[in-house]
Parts: sequence; structure tokens; C-alpha cells
Amino acid sequence: MIDCGKLPEQNFLGIEGAPARVVSAEVVTRDNGRQFCFVKGIIAPQIQFEFHLPLKGYTGRYLQGGCGGACGVVYKTISPSCDNAVAFDGRFAVSFNNSGHVGPEMMDTLWAAKDPQLRVDYAYRAAHVMAVVGKEVLTAFYGRKPEYSYFAGCSNGGREAMMEAQRYPADFDGIVAGAPALWVTAGVVRILHEARVSRDADGNPILTPASTALLHKAVIEACDPLDGLKDGQIDNARACSFDPHVLVCKPGRTSDCISMRQADVMGLLYRGAVDDQGRQLFFGGEPYGSELLWTQPGSFLSMGDQLAANQIKFMIYGGDTRQDFDWRNWQPGKADLMDLLAKGGFQNANNPDLSAFKESGGRLIIWQGEADNAAGSHILQDYYQRVRDTMGGFAATDPFMKVYFFPGVYHCSGGYVAYQHDVLGAIVNWVETGVAPDELTGTATLDDGTLRTRPTYPYPVQAKYKGKGDINAASSFMPVRPNGEPVDRFDWLGAGSVGGAPPEGF
Repeated sequence: MIDCGKLPEQNFLGIEGAPARVVSAEVVTRDNGRQFCFVKGIIAPQIQFEFHLPLKGYTGRYLQGGCGGACGVVYKTISPSCDNAVAFDGRFAVSFNNSGHVGPEMMDTLWAAKDPQLRVDYAYRAAHVMAVVGKEVLTAFYGRKPEYSYFAGCSNGGREAMMEAQRYPADFDGIVAGAPALWVTAGVVRILHEARVSRDADGNPILTPASTALLHKAVIEACDPLDGLKDGQIDNARACSFDPHVLVCKPGRTSDCISMRQADVMGLLYRGAVDDQGRQLFFGGEPYGSELLWTQPGSFLSMGDQLAANQIKFMIYGGDTRQDFDWRNWQPGKADLMDLLAKGGFQNANNPDLSAFKESGGRLIIWQGEADNAAGSHILQDYYQRVRDTMGGFAATDPFMKVYFFPGVYHCSGGYVAYQHDVLGAIVNWVETGVAPDELTGTATLDDGTLRTRPTYPYPVQAKYKGKGDINAASSFMPVRPNGEPVDRFDWLGAGSVGGAPPEGF
């Protein structure tokens, strides 16, 4: 190991396709008492990165964290949040990067306008060259190459994770993709649908926190028992069905009920965006169980118009066309959807052919919350179905890829039952010992302070109560596989599309 302060003297300019420079390096002590060499650097042209290199306890493991939203900042933590204790306990060298650009804030994607290089870096290049440079930095600092390399990201970070598996299958031994934004460009259709239908003519929200709280309570009461156990959570949101119109106020009643217009909006949010013929323009809408988030700051209903309109103008059309785009009057059809996929499809991590990743010996865990308001209800099931179709079914897919759906969990963190799962530990164990993660145990503190542990099994296996024992104890549950394999292809107008051509010259 060289002295931390001497790392900026090392020459990384000769890395093919990714000339880099370490700008600063200093010894820092984290809250856990561990000392790290904290490094800042840049990869041409504008990929800023930070490295946390442990001074003691390093085991030869490299962990690269993903970046959420439109990025433009350097993250400090990975997801799930409980895994940060493991990531920064000294055994891993951990890096993060800004996906190749500096953004003023998460909703503003002006950085993408007139700069195809930054769009490509965001789409897939930044994560890849960070892996290349990161391994060189580790080699220079510790005097040896990393023995194992891992990637962990959620949302856009999950999309980056899937891009790595699809485009650069040799970069990482183990990948954790949380709630991956597999169809980021097509997703703008759903986002703008939700922003538009949830506001009145003056732009005021139609739904209120009280109305969504009432809906959530009714949905839980209706769908909680579907798995045979009433425990305050919906284990499979796609099995749920609830009509908000049953909550509409009867004549003379004004409390504990909703208006007809609110019920109509709720129904449209569950349904998702459709064209003028009623055909789905995306993978459905909001999942049952996500209702409490709809009226919260930062939701698609409150902020989605800014995010998606900016994505269309700058990330998808590059600041060249559609600059007069008005989301309020946009009524997209199939041609609009196909054009979005053609112009921005290179940002979508939706290629189901993972054969190169499998052949490289890689292992992949994908996870998503059942109540994830951002990822929605069907996108991951559809992708997993297409992977199985491409790879040869469950028998050929299970040896390298596992998919988990966590009941009660929101987008990347939190939830009405906020389970935490050690996904990083699971992928490390799978890669380094060959023991597949056939069960992940989640831990959550309920509203009354009760600690609940619950197993989650790789999809489509479900956790079923044994019929006796504490319902808050994982030991009271067993795995049950459905009688037949599920068929999860979702019928929408973009079905069958994969990727897209990058900007000219790339």
C-alpha cells in the first residue's frame, strides 16, 4: 500500500478510452472509527468520482455504487441503506461517480442539451469507465488488483447496474440492481399521464393526503388477506383489485369518503397511460399499496411534469427538437412512443439477452418493492419473463439471476412496512462461496414498535404462513412455489423494443 497523500502523483492518463486523474487524497475517519483514504478524481471528459479506500481490513473487494435520478452529483451511500454498514466496515473499497455531468438539481436535465457525449456517459459509459479506472486506482494503491468486483445501485443506479450486465458483462462479478429504470425514456409517458390527470384546470392537485390515506387503508383491508394471512401487508400487488369508487361520498356524507372526481383520478393512476384506442402506452400505472406516496412532495403527481418534460427536451431529443413541448396538452399515441424509443432508446437497459454475463460467471440480484410508486406494477415482471424466454426458462436463468419483490417496500427505501434486506451480503456470498440466495430475510419495525422479520424468496416463490407461530417471526413462514410457471408478458405498444441507436458518432 502506498501513502494516501501520494496517490495524486500516480499517472492514470494512459488508461485506454478513459484517461483519468486523481485530484486529491486525504486520510479521513468515518463515524464508525474506520480510516479511509478519501479520493477525488475525474475521468475525461467530465466524470467526477470519489473513492473510499480502507487503510485496514481491506479484503480485495471493489464495490461501485450507482447514482439515482438524473444524477449530476456524487453519491455517498448505496441502497438498501442497511448495507452501508457492511460497505464501509473496511472490507470494501467503495467508489461513486456523477454519471458524467454536473446537474443543478435532480429534476433539471439541461446538461444533456447539445452534448451527445454527456448523454452517452449518463446512459452507460460512465459506469463502465469508472469500473476500469477504479480497478487501476486500487491496483496502484494496494499493489494488487481487486479479487472481486461488485456493483450496487437503485432506480437509475439500478438501470446502470443492468447496463453493466448487458453491455459490459466482464466488469463485475456480482451486481445488485434495485428497482431498475429499465425503460427510462418510455417512462416519461406514464409520468406525464400521472401529472396531468391528477390536477384540475388551474393546476391544483385533485387528491389530498386525507383521500389517499383513506384509499390506502381500504386497499390494505381488501387485499391484505389474499395470501391467506391478515398481517397488514400486500404480498403480491398484482393479485390485488380495488375500485376507488366504492369510497365516493353518499348523499349527506362529507367525511371518511372521497369525491367522484378523486375516485376517477385514482382509477386512472392504477390503470396507467393509454392512447385514444385504450391501448397501454407503458407497463400499467401505480401499484396497489403505494397510495400514501401519491400526494407527497417529489411524487410523479407533484413533480413529474418537470422531470419528464426536461427528459423529453434534453435527454431524449438532445435540445435539438421538441423544445416547445407542452406536457399539459400532450396526448401521445403509438407514433410518439416509438419516436421516444428511437431517439432515446440507448438509455434503456431493457436487453433480455444476458448470455454474455452468464458465461462470464457473473451473478445478478434484482429487487423491487411491491409498493414502489416509481417503478410501477409490471415492468420488472415483464423483463424477467423476457429474460427467461431468451435464456431458456427458469432452469437456465436461476443459476445466475434472482429476482425479489419485497412486500410493503417503496422505491429504493422506506415503505408502509419498511423492510430492510442485506442484499450486498447475499451477492457476496453467492459470488464467493457459490451459495445461491434462496431466501432473503427482511426486518421492519411496525407502527406499534413490534419488530417483524419475514422471508422473501426468489420470484415466483411466495412466503406462506405455516398456520401457527408468531406472524412477526420469519420462522413461521415457508416457501411455496406456484403450480405452474407465471406468464408475465405485459401487453403494451412498446413490447418487443430493445435499446436504440446512440447519437451519431457514438
